[in-house]
Amino acid sequence: MGRRESLGTGLLVASMVFMFLLAALLAFYLSEPASSFPDCGPPPLPGCWSAPDAFRIFLFHVPLAWTAYLSFGIVFVASVAYLRTRDLRWDTLAMASAEIGVVFVTLALLTGSIWNRAELGVYWRWEDGRLFATFVLWTVYIAYVALHTGTRDVQEARLSAVFGIFAFATVPVSYLSQFFFSSLHISIRPTFPAETWPTLAVGVVAFTLFFLYLLHWRLRIDALEFRLVGIKETMEGSA
Repeated sequence: MGRRESLGTGLLVASMVFMFLLAALLAFYLSEPASSFPDCGPPPLPGCWSAPDAFRIFLFHVPLAWTAYLSFGIVFVASVAYLRTRDLRWDTLAMASAEIGVVFVTLALLTGSIWNRAELGVYWRWEDGRLFATFVLWTVYIAYVALHTGTRDVQEARLSAVFGIFAFATVPVSYLSQFFFSSLHISIRPTFPAETWPTLAVGVVAFTLFFLYLLHWRLRIDALEFRLVGIKETMEGSA
C-alpha cells in the first residue's frame, strides 16, 4: 500500500472513529428529556426555545457549517497560491475543495431550514440576515464551481483563482451577519446548553476528518483523470 493509500485509509478510519463517538454521544444525549432545555417562549430571548426537541439538529448543523467554511478557506488559500506560482495543482485543490464545500453548505442550509420550521413555523424567511447571507455564499460558490469546465486552461484557472479570492468575502459576512443584521438565528455562546459542547466538538472533528478524506480521494480521482488525458494525447500523437 502506497503512502497516498495509507493516508486515505488513515483519514477514513479516524473519521469513522469520531463518527462512532459522535453517534455514542448522541445516543446518550438524545435520551435526555427535552425539559433539560429552557422553554420560555420564542426566540430571540437567550436560552429560550419554542421546540426544544428540534434544537438537537444543531449538533449536525454546526459541524456542517464549520466544515463548509473550512473548505472555502482552502479555496481562498489555494487560489492565492495559484496566482503566485501558476501551478495548476493549486487550482485543482481549490476546485476539489469548493465542490465538497458546496455539498456541506447545502446540508447546513437544509438542516437549518428544518430547525426553522420546527421553531418558527416556516422553512425560510428572507428577512433573516443570516439565512440570506448564507444563501448568497451558496450561490457564489456554485458559480465558482460552474466556472471550471475541466479543460485545465490557464486563463480559466486564473479567472477562477481571482473569483475564489473575492468569493471568500461571503464567508465572514455569512458568519458575522447574525451580529450585524436582523436575524432569527441564535448566537451559540449564550444559548447552547453547556452539556452540548462536547458533542459539538466531536461532531466538528468528525466532519472535518471526513471532509479531508473526501478531499484526498477527490484529488486522487483528478490526478488519475489527468494521467489518462496525458496517455490519450500521447497515443494520438504517435498514431
